[in-house]
Amino acid sequence: MDTKPLLRVLRQALPGRNELATAGDRLEGFVLVLAAVVALVAVPVAAAAGSEFYTRQSAQAVLEQQTRYRAKAVLTVDAPLVVGSAGPGGVVRSVPVPATWLAPDGATRHGTVRAQSEAKAGTTVPIWVKRNGDLTLAPLSAGGAAFNAIVVAVLFWTGAVGAMSLLHLVIRYAHKRSRMRRWAWEWERIARDWTAR
Repeated sequence: MDTKPLLRVLRQALPGRNELATAGDRLEGFVLVLAAVVALVAVPVAAAAGSEFYTRQSAQAVLEQQTRYRAKAVLTVDAPLVVGSAGPGGVVRSVPVPATWLAPDGATRHGTVRAQSEAKAGTTVPIWVKRNGDLTLAPLSAGGAAFNAIVVAVLFWTGAVGAMSLLHLVIRYAHKRSRMRRWAWEWERIARDWTAR
């Protein structure tokens, strides 16, 4: 394993007593070390945020699973053929269609559901409804809650590391510009001395 790149990064981050290191080099190194520390510290913080989010999502999943019900909607008219870009050949796969369904209390409800393009009247479509029979989305599952919590934790960690990386890049860019200006000034001064001779 080649350790040269790692040693180069360590030398940049910790210039130590290097006489050639400037204040800008030391600031760059400090921010690089700080970014590494933030990346490490952000791991348990992100895990805690994900865990807290999972707890809330799990409670929501339980509530939704207790208050949302499967039902079957019956299309009252033929679904239209809609040409677009959603499916193969440019045919939209699902379209809004008027339908009827039974609420959990047995009452007949009317509304618009999503159905396959060109589905015929009388076709049944699986739907989810609330206790009062209103249409709703499928309840959140335990797996969905876990997935959402993982996404939140990863986004939190990525945001923290991304912010520190951006800070390091900004400081590095500013330091490089400053160094180039100093070199240009030094070159102009030396060039004047050379041409005076």
